Amino acid sequence: MNPPASLRVSIVGMGRTGTRAARRLLAAEPDIALTLYDIEPDRCEDFRGSATLATSAREALAESDTIVLALPREREIDRTLERFSDGHVTAPVAGKLIVDLEPPSAERARRLDQAIVEAGGRYICAPLPGAAAPGSAEARLLLALAFSASAAPPPRTAPASRS
Repeated sequence: MNPPASLRVSIVGMGRTGTRAARRLLAAEPDIALTLYDIEPDRCEDFRGSATLATSAREALAESDTIVLALPREREIDRTLERFSDGHVTAPVAGKLIVDLEPPSAERARRLDQAIVEAGGRYICAPLPGAAAPGSAEARLLLALAFSASAAPPPRTAPASRS
């Protein structure tokens, strides 16, 4: 059996939340292929050598299967996902998991989810304990992201109940 492929994750937004997420991911997943982008490139410099530093949000999206948004406002998310006044996401998100680290309002989350799904991707807000199968690479990623977004240690993952 082949070993699992390394995770390919991009973080867009390297303020406090994005920086903490990057540090946690590098600590939790040593084989991670991490790509970072911020509109202020100097914010990514501490990770040179540990991560790929993208020159645009579009490049960060193209590099990874999981896109972590650590952006403070909907305007920045819309720019990253190339979502304009019609509400459609035009950035290449098909087949990708979009993880939003900034807790959105329920209405914003619903609109983003709908637009991303229509573009062929998946959208979740972190932390979402139990959203992925316990022990899976995605569950480990979500736990690392959840821990990076809060000061509390990550919760234990209980097996999902089957109904």
